[in-house]
Amino acid sequence: MNDLEQVEIQIEMATRIRKLRDNCVKLVENPLWKDVIDEGYFKEEAARLVMAKSSNMNAEQKQLIDNMIYGVGALANWLESVIRRGSEMDQAIGEHEETREDLLKEEVSK
Repeated sequence: MNDLEQVEIQIEMATRIRKLRDNCVKLVENPLWKDVIDEGYFKEEAARLVMAKSSNMNAEQKQLIDNMIYGVGALANWLESVIRRGSEMDQAIGEHEETREDLLKEEVSK
């Protein structure tokens, strides 16, 4: 695989990450998402799990509640990382495209 092919693959991967970011942004801005996930899951379910943690349970039940609480945070963290990585790809794509142009100029001049 030559340098130009590698740059094309990097552009394609960065474009996919950016598209995933754009889709996540559209999703989290949707009123249904705000109702179901933001209010229902991130707020109400998280509060219910924290309250359940303080009730009288055996170790296995407490571990299950802990895992569910971690799941709430994991989803929020994943969404945040997708959006952050997509934003980083905006700059990366520009840099990769410049590299591609330089490589194409080199090939033409050979």
